[in-house]
Order: sequence, then structure tokens, then C-alpha cells
Amino acid sequence: MRNIFTAILLLSNPVFGGEWIVTKGGLSPDKKLAVAVFPQKTEFIDEADDTVLLIDQTAGRRIGPLEEVSSSGGTWGSTTTNVHCMWSPDSTILIVNYRTGRLMHSSQIYRIRDRRAIPLSMPAAKTHPKGKLLDGLGSTANPDSEITMMNDGTILRRDWGYVPDFSVDYSKHGLTGFEGELLFHYRFDKQGQLELHDITVPSAP
Repeated sequence: MRNIFTAILLLSNPVFGGEWIVTKGGLSPDKKLAVAVFPQKTEFIDEADDTVLLIDQTAGRRIGPLEEVSSSGGTWGSTTTNVHCMWSPDSTILIVNYRTGRLMHSSQIYRIRDRRAIPLSMPAAKTHPKGKLLDGLGSTANPDSEITMMNDGTILRRDWGYVPDFSVDYSKHGLTGFEGELLFHYRFDKQGQLELHDITVPSAP
């Protein structure tokens, strides 16, 4: 009887997953959710489970995989260092930056609703007047990007690796000093959709 009672307790209590670890920046501000990855069992990352999970942090249970992202790093780095995250202060917007190659990264934005991560698409550069200047531009062998969130709620995507068209005077279009790196400024409209608000050049250090 004691063994049966113990089994019932184990089944009724949350099972805390010790096999995953929370990524850098993965814990939501309200401490209810987290983003986690599986540590490698060997030194070879191509043998690792590259799943990135959304976790119910209060119960220690997995909610489900974030299918748009991976911790594989394009076979570079490690599963525990290839993914880092940023949350909005109200824990409703999640940004996941992840490695995709030796010198390459990508990003995905999610809206958190009812403990689910809904992937959001970012408007193309051509939706802003300055974006027309980017048509046909080449890129270096290792184009890269990273997304952050500013204190005012602006989502900022930093892209580098462009090869400028030196026949174009970018300063006439508000892009003075464009040498291959740009900042894309996004904001949410009244319907909750992302819109491209501006394209700028990073300030000189």
C-alpha cells in the first residue's frame, strides 16, 4: 500500500526536468516561463539534441519546442552557448538569437499568449522608403544579425555584412556613414503587428 501511495504522489506532482538548462537571458521577468536547451552529451555538437524548449518554470515542465530555432550552431559552438534570449518587461515578447554558423547568427521573435510562443514575422526592408536603397546589394561571406529590445519598446535588428554600392550617395537618404552595417527599427502598431519604423546607421563609437 505504501508503494502505491508513493507512486500516486510521484504522478500527481510536477516533474522537474533536470536534463535541460535555461539559456542566457532565458528566464522571463515574471519568472513563469523560460527558454532551455539540452547540454551536449559528447564533444560533438552534431550528435546533440538541438531542440530549444519553452519551459513552464513554475512547474518545471516543458511546454513545447520552439521549432523555428536551433541550438546546433550550424555545427559550431555548443548547445549551451549558441542561444541567448531577451524578454519584454511584461514577459509577452520573447526574442531568441541563435548561432547558425561559425560567424553567422539569426533571430526569431515570439509573442507569448496563453503559455504559447507565437512566431512573428518581421516586415521586409522594402516596406520603408530607405529600404529601396538595399535592393541588389551584395553581402560578405558571413552576413550576420542580432535583435535587441530598447527601453521604449522599439525592437532593433542590427545587420552587418552588406557590401555598399559606392555609386550611391547614402547620405542623401539619411544613411551617412553606411559601410556595411545597418540598424532596423521596428515598432508594434495598434493592431499588435510589427512595422518597420526606420533604418539607420550605427553611431560611431
